[in-house]
Amino acid sequence: MSSQLRVGALQLQAHDRSDFESRWPAIRSAVERSLAAKPDLLLLPEATIPAYIIGETPVDAKQVDEAVGELSALARRFGSAILAGAVRIVGESQCNAALLIDRDGSIAGYADKLFLWHFDRRWFAAGERIEPIDSSLGKIGALVCADGRIPTIASTLVDRGAQILAMPTAWVTSGRNPAALENLQADLLAVVRARENRVPFVAANKSGGEAGIARYCGKSTIVDADGTVLARAAENGEEAIFATVEIAPPHALIRERALALPGRIPSAEMPNARRVAVAFEPSAVTERARRFLDAPDGIDDAWRADDAALSSPHALAEARLHGMRLYLCESDIESLWCERFARARCAELRCYGIVLHRPSRTIFAVDPDGALLTASSPYQPIVSFGIDLARTENGELAPSSDALAALVRVEQIRRVCEA
Repeated sequence: MSSQLRVGALQLQAHDRSDFESRWPAIRSAVERSLAAKPDLLLLPEATIPAYIIGETPVDAKQVDEAVGELSALARRFGSAILAGAVRIVGESQCNAALLIDRDGSIAGYADKLFLWHFDRRWFAAGERIEPIDSSLGKIGALVCADGRIPTIASTLVDRGAQILAMPTAWVTSGRNPAALENLQADLLAVVRARENRVPFVAANKSGGEAGIARYCGKSTIVDADGTVLARAAENGEEAIFATVEIAPPHALIRERALALPGRIPSAEMPNARRVAVAFEPSAVTERARRFLDAPDGIDDAWRADDAALSSPHALAEARLHGMRLYLCESDIESLWCERFARARCAELRCYGIVLHRPSRTIFAVDPDGALLTASSPYQPIVSFGIDLARTENGELAPSSDALAALVRVEQIRRVCEA
């Protein structure tokens, strides 16, 4: 039987580590005001305590403990759980953690960030486990920021009983347009994570900038299990958002595995870099059309996928581990979600995707950045585009942040835990 959970995400203005001590009273007051709205669970952004860009100087454990102690007192006073981004000190190491304080003020557990992003690996150690946190609210699937870029982290949490995905984050913006702050997770992957796992997803982000080298996009988000956005903060400014979500009993989804996805071995005549032409009716792509389009090659090396595989966080990830770099899917999913799933898969797995959307008789192609390359229309039923499989060999989403290496590491952690 499902139950309702009122969740909140407190979007905070970013601060430098050197300003934490003077900034903390205002953060504590913002938490107190948010808890007055009586959420069952309140999220704070990644590394709220003491900061995300902490540099090489070790964090003062006493400073962290005192701040966490004050949050515990607030949780106990208001009867709300708090999931806060905080540095967790383990011996000589520091982890970027999501720390869950239960409604009685006790520490229910933590999740250390697994997929370290760019420069944060200089001062954080990567997490070693993927397990939901048991709490009085149920099993919380906590993950931190870039962990949301790797589909099998969230899906493993749900497979192990997580009833909600909750993410302290520091989503940075691309910087391409200061007036329109972009981030793939905020703009696409948040809703995909909820829908593909059939559980609600909550993320608390920062606003503003930090240390002069990071700009955050805001957009803290609460998403229902069907992928519907229930609440979203603005790009700029502090803001608390709230929504009520349905929490179902723990469940393990039936995951489509790679065995259902037949691979294709490229022929000697099919180079990595090529132009291809695709149509719903293969007979429409004649040799004459190929000559006009300068698209002599086919897509015989594409892995065939169906809708179950496209919408699964495991299937194409498993295929990617077995060498898939290009997939072809004939889809009947509603058009918007078909595009979302296709873009998400290509971006997170660094591969190309070609989708034949049967209800609309539309073909579209997606590149390894998750961007649409081309789409057909009634006036152009044959589409042609370039493929460069060399792009699929580079998993770097940011310097020293290799999504393909992370995918392998998550699979290794998952198997060790299952052994």
